[in-house]
Amino acid sequence: MAMTIVEQSGGQYHVLLIIADGQVTRSVDTASGQLSSQEQKTVDAIVRASELPLSIVLVGVGDGPWDMMKEFDDNIPARAFDNFQFVNFSEIMSKNMPQSRKEAAFALSALMEIPQQYKATVELGILGYAPPHPFQVHYMAPLIF
Repeated sequence: MAMTIVEQSGGQYHVLLIIADGQVTRSVDTASGQLSSQEQKTVDAIVRASELPLSIVLVGVGDGPWDMMKEFDDNIPARAFDNFQFVNFSEIMSKNMPQSRKEAAFALSALMEIPQQYKATVELGILGYAPPHPFQVHYMAPLIF
């Protein structure tokens, strides 16, 4: 849906904010070092989104676990630019410091990559560019001779 909104806007820059209380579901049948079907779909969506002027900020609330989100933040390969930022809200807000400092730390963590991401969309030439239905799959009927 977010990718469609960016396309329909004529390729204007957008930030998708996701607030989650848990990470992507991992099947107990998934071998160590492998991605579950849901994890792979999430990775694929983040990679596709990097072809558009769209940044994704995922804010984790609660106690997680957040290990896969940190992995997504640091290790998703094959993207046009680093378009994903994970922020652990609960970790920041549980620090022993004044509330105003916690709020500032959260804001900084959530927004700190946005300028670099915006700059990347400009340098890649994808800002203001919305290809006609870039994610639409076209099927051709088989040729019969």
